[in-house]
Amino acid sequence: MISRKYKGVFGVLIQPLNLALHRLRVSADHLTLAGIVFGALAALAFAEGRLPLGGLFLALAGAADMLDGSLARASGSATPFGSFIDSVADRATDCIILGGLAWHYRERTELLVVLAAVGGSFLVSYTKARAESLGVECDVGLMERPERMILLIAGALTGLMRPALWALAALSLATAGQRVWHVRRAMAGSRR
Repeated sequence: MISRKYKGVFGVLIQPLNLALHRLRVSADHLTLAGIVFGALAALAFAEGRLPLGGLFLALAGAADMLDGSLARASGSATPFGSFIDSVADRATDCIILGGLAWHYRERTELLVVLAAVGGSFLVSYTKARAESLGVECDVGLMERPERMILLIAGALTGLMRPALWALAALSLATAGQRVWHVRRAMAGSRR
């Protein structure tokens, strides 16, 4: 939702940064790798119960993730395979981050909430990918990856991680359900 609404504005604002990174010979692959590393550091901090530190690392992971695709496009190095690798790296990083939170909450009720958030997060991505493989655009729903990252960062930095996890789980599952409904309606309309 955020990424769709402000994509054009974001592209204009980060263009100078993309040019500077390109001049420094920083590639989109470097940023993708940095996102994975910062995600792993966030997971370690979360696992140790150092939630604010995890939130800071997660913010850095999110920044790297937001820049890698735009840098690839700005530098003319964007490829379908690069987009594929970026998506795979995003899912792996999500798994690592939520794994760190699962470890932190392993002996509490919130473990089930984290597991629901893992399932919801993957269903949001999967429903879109599967719909698009069937030829149906599927950009509906509230909890895409930027929104999920923002929610976790806010929860970690404000000391409200438990409510953030409940919201993440509920809204991710609701978004997946909304996407299923959207695809059902779109495909029913195409059969007429």
